Amino acid sequence: MSGRRPIVLVAASAFALSACSSTPAAPPPGPAPASVSTSASASTSAPARKKIAYTKPGTKLKIGEKAVVPFTTDSSPVGAIGITVTRIDRGTEAELARMNLGDDLTGLVPFYIRFTVSNETGDDFSGSGVGGVSGLLKDGSEGRMSLPADSPECDRDATYGFTTKGASYRSCEMELTVPGTTVTGAKYDNDSYAWLAKGTDYRENPIIWQP
Repeated sequence: MSGRRPIVLVAASAFALSACSSTPAAPPPGPAPASVSTSASASTSAPARKKIAYTKPGTKLKIGEKAVVPFTTDSSPVGAIGITVTRIDRGTEAELARMNLGDDLTGLVPFYIRFTVSNETGDDFSGSGVGGVSGLLKDGSEGRMSLPADSPECDRDATYGFTTKGASYRSCEMELTVPGTTVTGAKYDNDSYAWLAKGTDYRENPIIWQP
């Protein structure tokens, strides 16, 4: 994700001006006429990026509303992505069994937190994924376990074209709960970029989505 800006140098050629005569004559005494030259160089400065209005820690949103959070990769400047939790679907114990996640998870119920991720600043974020989204029970507590689901019921889009402003992709996280409990909301608590974007430490005060 490149933030490099090319430096362009423009230089005009220098031209020497000399007088002509029909008869040869010795040059007049004194210094030779000065040559005329022009040169210019383009400014290497560029407009500073506008301050990004990141969503404040602790913000409570409705399902379907977007949070704007900092994001970067090894080759991009600090930019922003939008995260919009779109819906939460209940799965079945049979679906979980087909995932072969181990006997310790037998009997739990999967809930699929579906969300979209949008490129808010036009930086090259291709090939990168978003972490920090997980499910919440109705009382605001966490489920038994949150993890990416390798399942057709929790599909994700590829992110290799995530390079332009407005680009988006679908993603999904799975929250496991004990029978009789329901996942109704979600949170974002990633603090990986807090040191690069002041005021965006979501670990202690996550962004919350509820119906």
